[in-house]
Amino acid sequence: MIDKLSKYGKIFSSSLAEELGVSEVTIRSDLKKLEQQGFLKRVHGGAVSLRPHRYDPQFQEQIAVDVEEKKRIARKAVTFVEKNDVIFVDSGSTTLFFVEELLKSPPINLTIVTNSLYVINTVVQHPTIKLVVLGGYFQYSTMNFLDLEINPFFERYHVNKAFMGVNGIDEIGYYSSTLLEAETKRLIIKSSPKVFILASSSKIFKKSLVLVDRWQGTETLVVSTKDREQLLKLKMVEREDKFTILNSGPLGDPDWRD
Repeated sequence: MIDKLSKYGKIFSSSLAEELGVSEVTIRSDLKKLEQQGFLKRVHGGAVSLRPHRYDPQFQEQIAVDVEEKKRIARKAVTFVEKNDVIFVDSGSTTLFFVEELLKSPPINLTIVTNSLYVINTVVQHPTIKLVVLGGYFQYSTMNFLDLEINPFFERYHVNKAFMGVNGIDEIGYYSSTLLEAETKRLIIKSSPKVFILASSSKIFKKSLVLVDRWQGTETLVVSTKDREQLLKLKMVEREDKFTILNSGPLGDPDWRD
């Protein structure tokens, strides 16, 4: 168990039980003992390493907040991916959940373009998916590559949909934490005819350091929130035809637009 944990960063009780030919009850008991000895931390369905590799996608999942909410956003967002699509996937925990959901049943002839190390490490496990990596300066805080000279890249690769993460959104537009990241996001969004902004409720009406762009009216904002007041404020913006809001949250009406 410890060897597998060192290799993969996370182990699952069901897989271990099947591999070792014992019950999950036995596995959970063993994991409890190992946790008491300081070898691991138990989580739902298994255990994670106390020292996860920062480049491992599972590390991004471990430190993510509002996990169930972000998974609902991911399930909604993947419904917009179709056969033969070439999509850009931004960095962030929500976009990582989006990729993992997408790869459960990927459309035929899908190409994923990304600058996220987490997304790269996830997609490489699925060799049937075409993967194109956008390089540049590596930003450790977000584990992604940033480059202001990417126009030639998008002249060679036609991306028809972009799924973007943000640090905040309000009635004006959407925000990022650094100038270089904001500039890179702006260039990517400009090159894509369809843009999907994935934002958890903690990002709604939150301003970050740099405004990426104002709402242009072509974006689709995918959120998941129980807060009707937040949505009503955003709906006031939508009535002015600024953007489309899709709420996958557990409200009485599961989707404002459907």
